[in-house]
Amino acid sequence: MKKLLIILMGGLGVVGCTSIQVKKTDGFQPQAVKQICIIKNPKVIVNGFEESLVRSFARYNIGARVYPKNSDLTHCETTMDYTALRTWDVVTYLSYAKLTLMKDSKVVSDAEFRLKGNGGFALNKWRSTDTKIDELVDELMEVKSRK
Repeated sequence: MKKLLIILMGGLGVVGCTSIQVKKTDGFQPQAVKQICIIKNPKVIVNGFEESLVRSFARYNIGARVYPKNSDLTHCETTMDYTALRTWDVVTYLSYAKLTLMKDSKVVSDAEFRLKGNGGFALNKWRSTDTKIDELVDELMEVKSRK
């Protein structure tokens, strides 16, 4: 009985801890995006975050490149701003990320990843940044599951 109780409590700690929300404007077709110019956010200190974004979009054959904040991006059809936060619990891990896609300087879609309560007792909070970014990009590109 004790083992069952521990398993149930552990399961409850994992369930419902991750929230991903996507908002897009009418007419936005994520499948039509071929290139994204990512505007570097120097305040983000999550190791490998930009590299994870570039790699994740490449899974959809989308060329993504990171540009310094004040770059001339007039050649870019789609640009992206982002923010990300890390939290500490024995080690640091990604606890929040928001991606905002823009076309012609207008927001067309944004996606937000959040660990509720910074992950609490959930063991999945320590998943890699790559895994969390892949989930976020999958939702942004309207792919519900790539597993």
